[in-house]
Amino acid sequence: MFSMRKTIAVVGAGSILFAVAACGNSTSSNSNEISFQTWNLKNDTYTPYFNDLIAAFQKENPGVTVKWIDQPADGYTDKINADAAAGTLPDVVDMSPTGAYSLAKAGVTLNLSREDPDAESQFTASSWGNVTFEGDNIEEGAYAYPWYLNSGVQYYNKAVLERCGVADLPTDMDEWFDSAKTMGENCNGSVSMVASVPTLESFGQYGVQLMNDDQTEFTFNDKKGVELVQHFIDMYNQKALSAEALNNTWTGEGDAFKQGSVASLAGSAYSVADFEANAPELYKNLGVTERLLGEGGKMNVAMETLVVSKTTKNKGMAMKFAKFVTNKENQTEFCTKSHTFPSVAGAIDDEAFSPTGDSLQDQAVALASKAVKDDNWFIAPGPFSENAKTVLREQIARAIQGEQTAQEALDAAVKVANEDLK
Repeated sequence: MFSMRKTIAVVGAGSILFAVAACGNSTSSNSNEISFQTWNLKNDTYTPYFNDLIAAFQKENPGVTVKWIDQPADGYTDKINADAAAGTLPDVVDMSPTGAYSLAKAGVTLNLSREDPDAESQFTASSWGNVTFEGDNIEEGAYAYPWYLNSGVQYYNKAVLERCGVADLPTDMDEWFDSAKTMGENCNGSVSMVASVPTLESFGQYGVQLMNDDQTEFTFNDKKGVELVQHFIDMYNQKALSAEALNNTWTGEGDAFKQGSVASLAGSAYSVADFEANAPELYKNLGVTERLLGEGGKMNVAMETLVVSKTTKNKGMAMKFAKFVTNKENQTEFCTKSHTFPSVAGAIDDEAFSPTGDSLQDQAVALASKAVKDDNWFIAPGPFSENAKTVLREQIARAIQGEQTAQEALDAAVKVANEDLK
């Protein structure tokens, strides 16, 4: 299964401490060479795909050489920052949207809305919209070619729910909170509904407006945002939220779900095989629904992108290569291999992403692909820094423990997020 870790790599907006720009040289000094950097993709699974991809592009463009660079996951952010500061950013770079935003704001990547406006037609509206940035000190436009997506579902341990008095699988957030209360009343904390606290993505799925329309200010501390945090405070007091979730470094939610101490888990669409192999008792009682939403909420989807360096000596060919990597044929093949979903228009209808079988795995993939098919999803805003992410979790944990109100928690988190925008 392709790991979600790729989609959370970031280059913090405040961590690129340079005013670079238009000076410096790309790593491709040869005008017939394009440098293409990925991270953690050179392995037995993906190396043959990229070798064939590059060979096909070079055949279509005689005389052009694509130099593929693959960096390890550890230190990738630092490497990008150093290259950007030195003016040696590779021509085409694999980035998360948060990283793409940071590089765009630093002025080191191309505004594709200006440089390659026809590219928009290659992608779905949600994909292109989610790489279109604006705000203070950034020219409005799309700064990345959308690449692959990761969409998920809500998993349940039906045996745990039934033991605690919940007969039906919750299918939206209101039902989920009601079921958590029932679990707390009947099982008194011996098991939990969930072992995590809300993330920024949770607020978007609940229906909270995360930023104002011009992306100059975070706004998730509104009435609806406070309402979501209060639900988690209530769950904790009802003994339906695991106390371990309040530990900022705890990462054991998935294991807790496999072991039967947690009743629900928001997970990857392709986790079913892992449950079958490593948690057979859970698998026998596994239930799956679409990811939970509140009124006005949208499905959160993670995305990886390709950006083009502003200092490239091969601007036209670099953009052509990025569009080649992300076209319908090549995205479909890559996403099939990597158990992800395509951002390119028309590809999601391929049977690989829209299975009709009765297996739990097919059901999970079909449910996860629905938001992509509907072209109605969001990613966490690019300007939301790693620092703000940490502060949000810490402040919510303090509110859950009664140290402050939900409003105070969100006000503090929004303050930091807005400071990091500057």
